[in-house]
Amino acid sequence: MVQAKKAFVVSLLAVVGMLWAAPTAHAQNVASQMAYFGAGTTEILNPNGGVVLSGYMKTSSVGDLLIGFSMECALWTSTSTTATKGGGRTTSTARAAVNVTAYVDGVAAEPGQVVYCDRQQTVGLQFSSLTVEVTDAIALDLFLKTKNANHFNFYRNNVGSGVHYVEIKVDSIVSSDPNAPVDPGTRAVAGKRSLVIEEYNNP
Repeated sequence: MVQAKKAFVVSLLAVVGMLWAAPTAHAQNVASQMAYFGAGTTEILNPNGGVVLSGYMKTSSVGDLLIGFSMECALWTSTSTTATKGGGRTTSTARAAVNVTAYVDGVAAEPGQVVYCDRQQTVGLQFSSLTVEVTDAIALDLFLKTKNANHFNFYRNNVGSGVHYVEIKVDSIVSSDPNAPVDPGTRAVAGKRSLVIEEYNNP
């Protein structure tokens, strides 16, 4: 009987020890917090409206959301035009742009879609000299590649208490000159980016 009690006590202590050593399991709930931060580094070529960053924020009953989104934006524009002696003026146009929209629980935050970068490149060429003996055409190729970082604050008021899902969607406009070389071509790229969500009480 004594041995049975002793064995029971040893087993009980072993179970207690296992529970003590086991890691604490946390429920998948969003903690109350004043701010959220997220970031990404993978470049996205010609983004098509997909979600590039997202996060959750738990707010109080009087909470609004202030959403700050920063992103690198790279644009490539390539144009090519040709003019012949005595001919009319020829032009070439290419455009690349990147736009951003923030959503809270599926509803667009103010002020809606924002242009982070946009460039339209147009070149014109005319060869009108009548004194130079030239039989060939004159061609002009122009390529521009730029990259910069921009930031914008989005806002959503009266979201109410609870957990809210914030997502950033990025799309692009890529209008290529059909006469320009495919390489390097016209492109729009979303680069490094970061998202900050804050609960904000607007007086």
